[in-house]
Amino acid sequence: MGSRPGVSSEQGQFLGLGDVSVPWSTEELWHAAQDAFRCSLSQGPVRMAAARRSADRLAHQLGLLDDWFEELAATTCKGCPDPCCNHAKVWLDFRDLLFIHLHHETLPPHQLRRNLHEPCRFLGLQGCTLPRLSRPWICTWYICPTQRQALERDVPGGMAQIMAMMSRVKFLRKEMERRFLTALGLTAAA
Repeated sequence: MGSRPGVSSEQGQFLGLGDVSVPWSTEELWHAAQDAFRCSLSQGPVRMAAARRSADRLAHQLGLLDDWFEELAATTCKGCPDPCCNHAKVWLDFRDLLFIHLHHETLPPHQLRRNLHEPCRFLGLQGCTLPRLSRPWICTWYICPTQRQALERDVPGGMAQIMAMMSRVKFLRKEMERRFLTALGLTAAA
């Protein structure tokens, strides 16, 4: 994806910027990716222990954020005239799938979308039908302007607390990937 000033690649993915294609968008590619994860993780519990510990710590952090975001969604999303989930260009990325496999979360039966022109297949009438820990990280970290205002108005220091937790999650996602790749004798891309 092309670089945009002031927009991270994760934000660009969410906002639908740049020339991006959805990874593992066909059923065949999706199943091949899951087989590759299962094969890689079968390298033995000892070799994958550090990656699993990172996934456990990540699950704990995500659980802390879940309380905040469930409350935020309940108070802001249901009355929103244009919910972010209706037009967000999101999918499960490598780290999302790695976490799901390492932490034994519920694996969605297919990628969230087949292409950038269709909505997420897991958006239901009451919001996301996926459990929080099976959703892409991007679906958790995005805070819309209405949610930001609610946090700043209703919870003194709430935005700073959430930003600190989200920074920790980003670190743990990178650490989990690095430890997984190290267990396979590989190195993470810069």
